[in-house]
Amino acid sequence: MSKETLNNTLQKKTTHLIKKNLKSLVIVSTFLILTLFSYIFYTDLKKKNEIKISEEYIQATIQFKEKKDIAKELLENIINKNHKFYSPLALYFIIDNRLEKDSLKIINFFDKILSISSMNQENLNLIKIKKAIFLFSFGEEKLIIKTLNPIINSESVWRNVAIKLISDYFLSKNQKTKAEEYIQLLNNKIKK
Repeated sequence: MSKETLNNTLQKKTTHLIKKNLKSLVIVSTFLILTLFSYIFYTDLKKKNEIKISEEYIQATIQFKEKKDIAKELLENIINKNHKFYSPLALYFIIDNRLEKDSLKIINFFDKILSISSMNQENLNLIKIKKAIFLFSFGEEKLIIKTLNPIINSESVWRNVAIKLISDYFLSKNQKTKAEEYIQLLNNKIKK
C-alpha cells in the first residue's frame, strides 16, 4: 500500500468515527464550554461580592463618626452575610466601639460567625477565645467552659491560651482548685 492510500484510509476512518460520535462530541463540548463559562461567572460574582462587602465595611466605618445607628445597621448586615473575613471584623468593630448594648445579641453574633463553614478551624478557635473573653465580664461560667473546652481538648495552636484564660478566670473568682486543674493540664501538655 502506498502512503496516499494509507492517508485516505485513515482519513475515511477518522471521518466515519467523527460522524458516528458527532452527537457525543457536541454534548461533551457543550458541557465543557458551559462549565468554563459557569466557573468564570462564579468567580466574577464572588469577586464583585467581595468588593461590595468591603465597600459596605468602609462605609460603616465612615458613618460611625457621624451616624452611629447607620454604622451599626451596616455592620450587622455584614455579620449576617457570613463572610469569613468581614463578618468577624464587623463584630469586633461593634464590640470595640460599644455600638451594641445587648450582650445577648453580641453572643448571638459570635454564634453566627462561628457557624461560617468556609472558615478554617484555627480562626474559629480564635473567635471562640474572643467570645470567652467577652463572656468573662458576665460571669457565665458554664458558657465559658462550653466555649473553651473544644479548644482545650484539641491540638489547636490556641490550646494553651484557652487553658490559661480559663485558669485565670477561675483565679479571678477565687476558685483556686478549678484553676489548678487547668494549670495542671497546661503543665502536662508542656512536658509532652
